[in-house]
Amino acid sequence: MSSFFIDIVNMSLTASYAALLVIAVRYVLAKLQAPKIFSYVLWAAVLYRLVVPFSFESALSLLPGKIKTIPSDIMYAENPAISTGISIVDRTVNGAIQAALPSADAAASVYPAGIILEICALIWLLGMTALAAYGFISYFRLKEKLTFSTLAEKNVYETDRITTPFVLGFMKPRIYLPLGLSGKEKEFIIMHERTHIRRYDHAVKLFAFAALVLHWFNPLVWLSYFLMIKDMEMSCDESVLRQSADDVRRDYSGTLFALAAKRSGLFSPLFFGESSVKSRIRNILSYKKPVLWLVAAAVAIVSAAGAGLIANPKMYAESSSHAEQLLKYKTEYVGDASKVGNILTLLDYPAPYVRGHFELHTDSAPYAVTVNIRTAVDSNIDDAAFDEVPFMKNALILFSLIGNVDGVAFHWADGENKPDLRYTRSWAEQITGVDVRKFSQNKQDLAYLLENPEINAVLSPAL
Repeated sequence: MSSFFIDIVNMSLTASYAALLVIAVRYVLAKLQAPKIFSYVLWAAVLYRLVVPFSFESALSLLPGKIKTIPSDIMYAENPAISTGISIVDRTVNGAIQAALPSADAAASVYPAGIILEICALIWLLGMTALAAYGFISYFRLKEKLTFSTLAEKNVYETDRITTPFVLGFMKPRIYLPLGLSGKEKEFIIMHERTHIRRYDHAVKLFAFAALVLHWFNPLVWLSYFLMIKDMEMSCDESVLRQSADDVRRDYSGTLFALAAKRSGLFSPLFFGESSVKSRIRNILSYKKPVLWLVAAAVAIVSAAGAGLIANPKMYAESSSHAEQLLKYKTEYVGDASKVGNILTLLDYPAPYVRGHFELHTDSAPYAVTVNIRTAVDSNIDDAAFDEVPFMKNALILFSLIGNVDGVAFHWADGENKPDLRYTRSWAEQITGVDVRKFSQNKQDLAYLLENPEINAVLSPAL
């Protein structure tokens, strides 16, 4: 169950990024006075991220570089850490994790992180069960109230046991009205509810509630749920206004005000008077039919944002191929001269420097590797232009691929008047914010280490 819970949390974190961007785009659309249908449609990207664990890759993705923030094996890690791809976040969060967790006992069968994850997974399961039970109980109680409703017209039923109209049902949704509505009120309400049915809003709300049940622990998911419902209702109001030949804004808002109900339950049907009545009335009274350029701009914004939020960040093809070659020689021991030598051969060295022989220090800890660097023949060296970053990146790769290496040194073997470049594993973890060995779990993670702009930005100021 812990592994599944980790997958849910990773999806929830990715959806949180998407939700924050949707809220920002939603604000821009509101300032443009774009139709609310565009804000409503944009929430589909968040819903997708909450329930679908895979997607296509694109260089235009708006999400951060790491989709899988929490590694699946974190419960077995002696030093558990996350990897968001944002170095400052990783260092801060991982520092807090290390400070909060007790030291792992190598002889123990379960690590502290595993125990905590099991407890969190159990709490998540209990919360999910409770919220789902609340939804089912609310639904069936409402169904019971509608037992003796009477057919008023096609797919429209009336009863004296409700005070506000709504749509209920999934496969065969029905409109339910309270008794005593005037002709004009009934006309507006039926138009509103039939718009919900035509757009399958009842199904959308059911799926959104299911996602909320799955991610109940995430406050951004709750906020997204309520904002989506608000956009759903406002866009439905605007649809009714567009369908009306006359200006019915005042009469329609009066009907809404008269029938406004208290906030309904989470799994309630679609209420005519639901969701922030005051803001809906303000939106109705200020509504104007959108001009063509505004619709075109909104379509472009929503299309770009939606595609960017659904797409995963694209892996660099060249780095992915390089990572695949490097992973062939991953080893737990610095004493494996063959594999270490192959890794060193695959590393990139900045001109005019080339790799010479290497030395493995394996007699006692700390274990280390020294790489002798020489200058290519007939090269002009500009000491002022020396760039240490490629050597730092090579050191990170070595720490990632060689399990027990504690130190990496680059020694100038041909009399260069430069001090050796020396790096430690603790330096590597400070730079990346995680145990750098985690980047060698697969080619995607290693390619990410090779190209991560956050790490490159940290390396450059380190000079």
